Amino acid sequence: MDSKLDITVDVAKVSHLTRSAVKRPPSLPALTGLRFFAALAVLLYHYGAGFAERSGVPSPLAHMLHNGYLGVSLFFVLSGFILTYTHQRDVLDRRFLADFYMARFARVYPVYLLALLIALPVLVRPLSPADVAAVLTMVQSWTPPQSSTGYLWVMQAWTLSVEMAFYLFFPAILLCAKQLNAVTTGLAAAAAAALILIFGLSSVPPGTPSIPYLSSSTELPIPLLRSAEFIYGVMLCRLTVLYPHLNKAIGGNLLELLLAAIAVATLCFTSDVQGKALFTVVVGVLIFQLAGGYGALTALLSSKPLILLGGASYALYLLQGPLRAICEQYIPHPFDRFLSPVVTIGAAIAAFQFWEQPCRRMLLSAYRSMANR
Repeated sequence: MDSKLDITVDVAKVSHLTRSAVKRPPSLPALTGLRFFAALAVLLYHYGAGFAERSGVPSPLAHMLHNGYLGVSLFFVLSGFILTYTHQRDVLDRRFLADFYMARFARVYPVYLLALLIALPVLVRPLSPADVAAVLTMVQSWTPPQSSTGYLWVMQAWTLSVEMAFYLFFPAILLCAKQLNAVTTGLAAAAAAALILIFGLSSVPPGTPSIPYLSSSTELPIPLLRSAEFIYGVMLCRLTVLYPHLNKAIGGNLLELLLAAIAVATLCFTSDVQGKALFTVVVGVLIFQLAGGYGALTALLSSKPLILLGGASYALYLLQGPLRAICEQYIPHPFDRFLSPVVTIGAAIAAFQFWEQPCRRMLLSAYRSMANR
């Protein structure tokens, strides 16, 4: 009896040591900086698109502001890429699942809850108990695209609901991705890109009336439709793992700048959903290139100010709706239009430093204490 117990304890110790000895890959600061521009694009979409249309600004600028919602697509591709990069060396066992889901909860939920609380005084309409349950459990966007329930409570939170579905299935996706060789990984990335382009999937939020080549009454849930972007990021990251020097071999500084220019041009000159989807495909290749860690654009995105803003990008993205409503209520028009973005960026940085990071550390510390008992 005692010998069996000793063996069990020893195995557990070895498992813990093996897990703790797994070396994390080096950080990718340029991708953190890139996150800020994804959040900024959405911020400008909500604050500036309507103003640009009324003010008669040049068409390319108006197009760029109206296409700012594509920052969401950039977030989805980045999410797949960064999660795969972070966990590429992990052993996908039960302990990994517990650690992964707790880490995602600690990363996402504190700011999510903060946004919900800030939004309570400025809710447009009352919430039913079913609405509250859907939002608190983050399933409000697990609906067909025609449904607009994803916009309940905090409008931007619909993307967190989609992300939660990605997180739920990420271990299985990563396990499958690890079985693919270089050729099939490249083909999988190309297939995901093709789906994004053909169906214009980057333009499928809640309340979408129609999707190219799909029935207007399709019952496919939004997370499934948007999963091509996440999987695209996963497969691009796997290519960097299988070919760690490929991004250096195919181009350097000039390619980074060219890809960024194509992405911006797409925002400025496209108006159909399939053309806009090209932005997602191009920024995926740009993410792959930036992961190489060199070039002028990489250096800019890795600067300390952009690292801070990139860290605050989640709070910036999620708090913008509630804070805009509060500014509209308490700051006289039209001054609210100019002060609101400044207030939002400042509040996002404060939330990141004094709420998001402390809550995350506290939750993970409590979890580790319980897990090690």
